Amino acid sequence: MHIFAESMRGTGEGFRPWDGAPNSTMTNGTVGATVTGVNGPVITVKYKDGEKNIIVTPEVPIVRFEIGDMSAVKPGVAFAVLAAVKQPDGSFNINRINVGRDGVVPR
Repeated sequence: MHIFAESMRGTGEGFRPWDGAPNSTMTNGTVGATVTGVNGPVITVKYKDGEKNIIVTPEVPIVRFEIGDMSAVKPGVAFAVLAAVKQPDGSFNINRINVGRDGVVPR
């Protein structure tokens, strides 16, 4: 399980299946509160159509997206292009690229 703390509020909010790992889901929203429950730490993620309480075990990597610039794109750094449109000249136009940092490989 990965938890993505989305710094671009409102982007892709909701709860849905995710192809990042077998039988996994993704919840994008605003983290409302952090509490300690009987089963460990729990975060409440609120989104447009609801909210989810998610138990976060010590093994769960927490990843946050930040708006950056092209200086993050360097040789050897992992990245993922989320949507690309092929242009008539064969090049691609993209409007978003996720770049890994500190060993994280974006999907």
